[in-house]
Amino acid sequence: MPLYRYEVKKNPRESVTGVLEAESQQAALNRLRDMGYHPLAIAEEKRGEPSRGASVRYFRRIRQREVSTFFRQLANLTDAGLPLIRALTTLISETENPRMVDVLRKLRAGVQKGRTLAECLADHPKIFPAMYPSMVRAGETGGMLEEVLLRIAVFGEKTDSLKSKVIGALIYPAFLTFVGATALFVLLSFVFPKFISLFEDFNTPLPVATRIVMGICGFMGRWWWLILCCIAFIFVAARQYLATARGRLQADRRLLTAPVFGPVVQRVEISKFARTLGTLIDNGVPILSALRIVVDTLTNRAIAREVGLVHDEVSEGESLHGALRRTEHFPPTVVNMLAVGEESGRLGEACKRIADVYDEEVDRAIRAMTSLLEPTLILVMGFFVGFLVIAMLLPMFQVSSLIS
Repeated sequence: MPLYRYEVKKNPRESVTGVLEAESQQAALNRLRDMGYHPLAIAEEKRGEPSRGASVRYFRRIRQREVSTFFRQLANLTDAGLPLIRALTTLISETENPRMVDVLRKLRAGVQKGRTLAECLADHPKIFPAMYPSMVRAGETGGMLEEVLLRIAVFGEKTDSLKSKVIGALIYPAFLTFVGATALFVLLSFVFPKFISLFEDFNTPLPVATRIVMGICGFMGRWWWLILCCIAFIFVAARQYLATARGRLQADRRLLTAPVFGPVVQRVEISKFARTLGTLIDNGVPILSALRIVVDTLTNRAIAREVGLVHDEVSEGESLHGALRRTEHFPPTVVNMLAVGEESGRLGEACKRIADVYDEEVDRAIRAMTSLLEPTLILVMGFFVGFLVIAMLLPMFQVSSLIS
């Protein structure tokens, strides 16, 4: 079907532009009016000649926030009584990200062929994790698709919020580290070596600090390119090592034992484990299937491996809290809350309560981490820069004192 680029009045003050797929121009106008818009202009757009802005936007990746918005809007449309195909068509016309539009078109084409929405979602594992098709499948079977779609949206929004908090907390320390390391590299490689020839003309012995800095500057001034090559080699080698299963597992184990980052990572993973498991169980996914999906959603491979062992024990008849009690990284408080949930038949509710508690724990841990990291980094960088500056100024003071 052809595409039509349109401009409509959404309300008396706001105009909206977009692209709509329809059989004809009149069909596109009718659909816009059915959506409650007042059309201002509409024209057919050739598929082979996308606009420059659209071609640039095509390289945008699909973010978690867009996926959550899709599920929320789809839940609202289906809850309002729209058939699934028509709801997907409406979302195609309202979505701005071209890559997301392509995905929605494929979902609609699959549903039109008689496949279920869960089967169509499973065709895009990089965009829709395994838990989404599983939950949708349970919702389609139980006749509560709208409720399940809304739960997926809420889950995605909370997961994205947690991820944003962690990333936001690390941006400033990472920026300080990069700026400080770059400043030291430039000073030692290009600025201070210019003072070396001046100091060599002094007839008096130089202070120890100055001689140390001169040695470092001499090495850096001559071999700075080799240092950059070594850093690049170490980065590439570390990345390749972390790409292996063994390397990733060992790195994640050491990360959990790190004095500052370890507690934050542990809390984030427990929150993710509890929220994912609780959401899946509340939507009718069997416990074994839920645990298998949880393993794939966890980022830390050490904790994911423990959950995999828990899955094996539960499949052999062990209770969930009994299997978790023998793990290393799940605190007794979490295990006890899960035990109460299992015994009362409200495991999903207990998991979500744990997730809410650990979301607050993550907030506190992040605030503690940033309050410790930021002044520490500033002090460390200030110490090194101050040492370098003093080392360069000491010979000046020494000479001036001899002259006077």
